[in-house]
Amino acid sequence: MSEKVGRKTDLTEDLFRQIKESILNGNDLRETAKVCDIPESTLYTWHSDNYLNIADKVLSWKHERMLKLAETNLEGIMGLGISDKDSIKVVADVSKFVSETLGKKNYSKQVNTDLTSGGKPIMVNIDKDIAEKNNVANSEPKDNS
Repeated sequence: MSEKVGRKTDLTEDLFRQIKESILNGNDLRETAKVCDIPESTLYTWHSDNYLNIADKVLSWKHERMLKLAETNLEGIMGLGISDKDSIKVVADVSKFVSETLGKKNYSKQVNTDLTSGGKPIMVNIDKDIAEKNNVANSEPKDNS
C-alpha cells in the first residue's frame, strides 16, 4: 500500500475546519494556505471556483470575525473610563456600523419595516361603504403642523 505523501489537495471536513479557524483568526487566503499546509494556488482555485461553496463560507467567516471584533470593541468601550472621547467615538461608530450591518438579526434598528414602502407608512384606502359599516376611517396622512 502506498501512502500519500506531500501537501493536502483534497478539501476534507478536517481541512474545512482548519481553513475556518485560520480565517476566524484573521488570516487571509495566502496565510491560511501556509497555516493549513495547502498549496496557495490550490486554495485560490477553490476560492475562485467557489468549490464546495468555500468562497461563500470564507466571506461568512470574515463577517463573523468582524462582528465578533465589533462586539468586543463595544464591550471594551462600555467598560472604559472615557478619557479620549474622539478616539472612542470613532471606534464606537465603526463597531456600531459593523454590528448593525453584519449582525442585522441582533443589532438592526429597522425592525418590522416593510421594504416595499421604503420605510414610510403604507396608506390604505377603504371603500366608503365598508368603512362606514365597520366604523373604520380611511387612513390619510395627517398634517401635524
